[in-house]
Amino acid sequence: MTFVCDEAHLYLPASVADPAEQRALESFERIAKEGRKHGISLLVVSQRPSDVSRTVLSQCNNFVVLRLTNDQDQAVVKRLMPDSMDGIAAALPLLDVGEALLLGDAIILPTRIRLDPPKVKPASATRNFWTEWNETSVEDSDLVAAVEAMRAQTRTKA
Repeated sequence: MTFVCDEAHLYLPASVADPAEQRALESFERIAKEGRKHGISLLVVSQRPSDVSRTVLSQCNNFVVLRLTNDQDQAVVKRLMPDSMDGIAAALPLLDVGEALLLGDAIILPTRIRLDPPKVKPASATRNFWTEWNETSVEDSDLVAAVEAMRAQTRTKA
């Protein structure tokens, strides 16, 4: 049995102050540490690995890492990789949509892969701002106000 912990950073946090949340975190950490003996595992999914419990992450054997731009999140992933793989770790903020780093026991060396697009496309998408902004008409008065606001700004020397 596998428990899928989507958005794990929300309920498997690296630090907890509330006693009830601490007890819940301890339960998940116990599953992560001892669950394999009983056929139970965790699939931890998070966009913020730096905010996920270190105990839980240390028990994960394999990782599929998508683009990470936050330095703290990148550092967490870099600690999982051999020192000689700095070149691959440098690609973390450069990964394209559908690209990932695969690392762990399932593969000999960390590898950059391309994932197949889903057969059923998600109902959400990143907005195409350039297209939407170009479709909206601009009033001359708004453009003049924007230029004047930019001109009014000055740099202060420290």
